[in-house]
Amino acid sequence: MLKRLLRRDDRLDPSLPRMRVPVVAEDRFAAIRNCRVLIYWPHGLGDWVHLAIVLPFLEPSNVYAITRIGDDYVSVMEGNAYVTPLYTGINALDDGSRWGARHFGVRFRGLDGSERELAIPPPLYQPMRRFAPDVVLWTDYPEPEGRSGFPFHTKARSLLRALVSAERLRTIDLARPIPSSLAFSVDERTRALVDERVRRLIPYGGRLCVLAHRGHTNPAKDWDPEEVRAFVRGLRALNARYRVVLLDGMPGEDSDLADVAVSYAHLFGDLDLPFARILTALYARADLFAGVPAGPLHLAMARGDLPVVGVWHAHHPDWYDEYHTRSVHLVGEGVTARGFDRRPSPRTIPPELRQRSVIVGRRQIPAELVLEAIRSLT
Repeated sequence: MLKRLLRRDDRLDPSLPRMRVPVVAEDRFAAIRNCRVLIYWPHGLGDWVHLAIVLPFLEPSNVYAITRIGDDYVSVMEGNAYVTPLYTGINALDDGSRWGARHFGVRFRGLDGSERELAIPPPLYQPMRRFAPDVVLWTDYPEPEGRSGFPFHTKARSLLRALVSAERLRTIDLARPIPSSLAFSVDERTRALVDERVRRLIPYGGRLCVLAHRGHTNPAKDWDPEEVRAFVRGLRALNARYRVVLLDGMPGEDSDLADVAVSYAHLFGDLDLPFARILTALYARADLFAGVPAGPLHLAMARGDLPVVGVWHAHHPDWYDEYHTRSVHLVGEGVTARGFDRRPSPRTIPPELRQRSVIVGRRQIPAELVLEAIRSLT
């Protein structure tokens, strides 16, 4: 069974257009010079955000484009000075399976820079042909989970060490926070559509909190639904002008919260626009982000100007984002009980790079502690 799951897909659609291009993994990438490089990045939103820390330090003699199949996350690179996003025109995530071309029909294992035949899903073929890559970078983006010490203590910095030559690494001041290269640019049409929806929710002079309570790829990250509901009620009591957009939907039915909270799907679900583009426009209107360590939190941290309260049940904040002065991270018992706070990442970084964290001796982070953290930031 395992061999069948891991083998290359032999059922590729024979009608798909093909392209022969050398494909490399991260261990061979730093030596590439004077090439047109397509970064194939079939990863989550948080990984796209982390990559934006690395992009400015890639070999400057190359020209870079980036894509994955489906535009929901590709759109986060709009306006980026270091990479050009290539679009499919489809606002849904995929790995190519619907076209019979999972990951272009190429297995990740064994990528050594040799030429491979890529089976290209039709929505990507013309953009890729116009870009005309000399080489494709595909990394599985290994998760160090705090096992890397300073100065490569975060997931992004660990990737930086893999993709950037030792010579260029020596030019980077790794003792300071590395800024994100995300432009956070949004076209006027998207901005107007999002602003119009937000005005439906927020009265004149109101404030907006964006809340993410589910971990998606790791349910251990999830914030308990009862605490989420208690948080929404408490935020309203803290400041009656607050309204909340719940990115993961309302946990349970609470008619008494209908006037203060709405799900992302209810507010924006009918907009045929990429998720990251809508979320970027929403953050431009937001006054606060609260939630678990998934892509939306990492995007909020990368902005740098949006107050952020992180709710950590499974991982440790010092494994991921660069230091952000307007953030507080509440770390639950599930993190400390497994010794994640004692791994090299949090133990070795200097104080000026360490996230502002509060250890909470509870399995689930109580809503009142999140509200207290908000009071300290706003």
